[in-house]
Amino acid sequence: MLRTPENLTLIKRMLIKCADVSNPCRPREQCIEWAARISEEYFSQTDEEKRQHFPVVMPVFDRNTCSIPKSQISFIDYFITGMFDAWDGFVDRSELLQHLDSNFKYWKDLDERKLRSLRPPTEAR
Repeated sequence: MLRTPENLTLIKRMLIKCADVSNPCRPREQCIEWAARISEEYFSQTDEEKRQHFPVVMPVFDRNTCSIPKSQISFIDYFITGMFDAWDGFVDRSELLQHLDSNFKYWKDLDERKLRSLRPPTEAR
């Protein structure tokens, strides 16, 4: 059943999508690095939209008000957890879900401490 051309195409598409959005499932330092990169990309986009007087597509990514922990929590809640739970049933890569759980707790801790940055003040680089 899984080896039909349609199912193989679906599996390949799912693999590509999971790879594309996998940063919450990576070890902590990689997760933080990629959260920083994507946040900066979105901040720059919002800055440029404001500069050009265009409608702001992602207003939550205003660099002056954005909470990166909240953005990561939302991303994980709405997109990543269900996708990787399903993918884990296919590939049995439990370390991905372990990193996901650990990183979710990390972002949640920062958010509960009312921090908006990538790291707690003692870890700031």
